[in-house]
Amino acid sequence: MATRTATPDDQPFDFNLDTVEPAVELRDFRVHFGGRRWTLKNVNLLNAWSIVAVAQSGDLEATVGSLKLALGDQWEAFQKVDMPQWKITRLFRAWREHSGNPDAGESSASSDS
Repeated sequence: MATRTATPDDQPFDFNLDTVEPAVELRDFRVHFGGRRWTLKNVNLLNAWSIVAVAQSGDLEATVGSLKLALGDQWEAFQKVDMPQWKITRLFRAWREHSGNPDAGESSASSDS
C-alpha cells in the first residue's frame, strides 16, 4: 500500500474553504415566549460537529439539542418555561425557515400533526 505524504500548506489546493461565504444572511432568530425575548443563533452558525453529535440521539433529542446550542447561555432559563411538545416543533420549524433551511431535519418529530 502506498503511503501518503503531506503537502505543505503553502502549496496549491483544490478548494479554499476559508474563503467560502454563506448564501443567506446569518441573522439571529428572535422569539417571544414566556413573557420574554429569546435569541437563537442562526442554524448555519452552529458548529457542524456539535450538530452531528446531538443528531445521533434521535429526532426529538436532536431538535432539543440544536435549540440548546442555539440558545447558548439562555438555555437554562428557557427550559424552565413550560412548553408543550407541539410548540417546540413549531419553534424548530420557524427557526430553520428563518435560517434558510426549511426542509433540513424534517422528520416525525417536526410534524404538526
